[in-house]
Amino acid sequence: MISKTNLLDIISGKKTGPVAAVTRIVLWAFTPAYRLAVAIRNRKLTRDTTSVTRVGVPVISIGNLTTGGTGKSPMVIWVSQRLRELGLRVAIVSRGYGGQRTGTATRPNDEALEMQQRLPDVPQLQDPDRIKSANIAIGELETQCLIMDDGFQHRRLHRDLDVVLIDATNPFGYGYLLPRGLLREPIGNLARADVVVITRCQQVDQASIDSIMKVIAQATADNHTPSVVCQTQTVAKRWLQFDGQSMEVVDFGTDPVVACCAIGNPESFISMATMIGAHVVGQKFFPDHHTFSRGDIESVVRLAQEKGASRIICTHKDLVKIAINQFDGVPFFALQIELEFILGEEAFKERLSLVTADVEN
Repeated sequence: MISKTNLLDIISGKKTGPVAAVTRIVLWAFTPAYRLAVAIRNRKLTRDTTSVTRVGVPVISIGNLTTGGTGKSPMVIWVSQRLRELGLRVAIVSRGYGGQRTGTATRPNDEALEMQQRLPDVPQLQDPDRIKSANIAIGELETQCLIMDDGFQHRRLHRDLDVVLIDATNPFGYGYLLPRGLLREPIGNLARADVVVITRCQQVDQASIDSIMKVIAQATADNHTPSVVCQTQTVAKRWLQFDGQSMEVVDFGTDPVVACCAIGNPESFISMATMIGAHVVGQKFFPDHHTFSRGDIESVVRLAQEKGASRIICTHKDLVKIAINQFDGVPFFALQIELEFILGEEAFKERLSLVTADVEN
C-alpha cells in the first residue's frame, strides 16, 4: 500500500520512474468521474434552492479548494476574535474530521482542542450534519453568528460570506482535481467566493504571489460583487508547553531539535520553524489528524536522543494530543502562530461588519 507521503511525491512529480508514471496515469483516469460528480452536485445545489437551509443567523464559511492544510485554524481564530470584538455571540460548527468516537460520544479533533485553548468563550460543535449543529448552537446557546469550518464544499447550509483560503506554497493542488491532484473543485469555482485569502505568503517569492493573484482575478472576473482578495502570513509568537509555560521565540536558542507533526502540510511547519532559527536535525511525520500513541511518542523521543536533540518541536494541534510537557527527559514545545495581514485586512473586516450589521446585540 502506498503511504500518503509517497503518494504526494508521485502526484507532485517529485517521484519519477515507471511505477510513479503508471500510478499518475491510473489516478488521472479516475479524475473525469470525480469532476462529473462535483459538477452534478454543484449544479443541483445552485438550481434547487430548497436543498439549501437557512438557519436565521449569519453564517460565515471558511474553506479551501484543495485537500490538506491551508491555514484554516488561524483564520477561524482570527474571524472569531473579530466577531467577538463586535460584541457577538459566536459558535463554530465543523464536521469534526479526525475526532475519536467512543460509544455515543465523539472526542473533539485536534483543531477543536487547539481552539478550545485559544477561544475559551467560543463554543464548538462537531457533527457531519452541520445543519443540526447550527440549530443546536442557535436554539440552545443563543448564538448570533456561526462560523462553518471547512465549509466551501458543504453547500447545504446557506452561508452569508464565503471565505476561501489558498496556500501560497501549493495554491492549486498540482493543477489537477482529485485523485490525480489535490483540488477538491475546479479553480473556476472560486467565483463563488466572497473573500479569497492567500496564506503563508512569507514562504514564497513575489513572482509566485503575483501568479496566484492573476489566477484568482481570472476565476472571479465575472462576479457581480467583486471578491475581496487578501494576502496573509503566519507569524511565530512563542514556543508553548502543554501546561501553559512558554518561551519567546528569540529565547528558544539554536540547539538541535527534532520536529514531529500530524498536519496536512508538514513542510510548511518545518519551513516556519527553520525560518525563525530552529536547528532541525531530524523529523518524523504522521498522517493528518493522527492520534499519538505512547509508542509514537517513544519513537519520536528515541529519534531525538539518537540525533542529540535537546527538544522536540511540534504544532499546537499536535501538542494538545501529545498532552505532556516532556517524556524521558526530552521536552516538547509547540510553535504558537498567529495570522497577520499583508493586504486586504480592512476590506475583509468591512465585509464581516456588513454581514452582521442586522444582528441585534
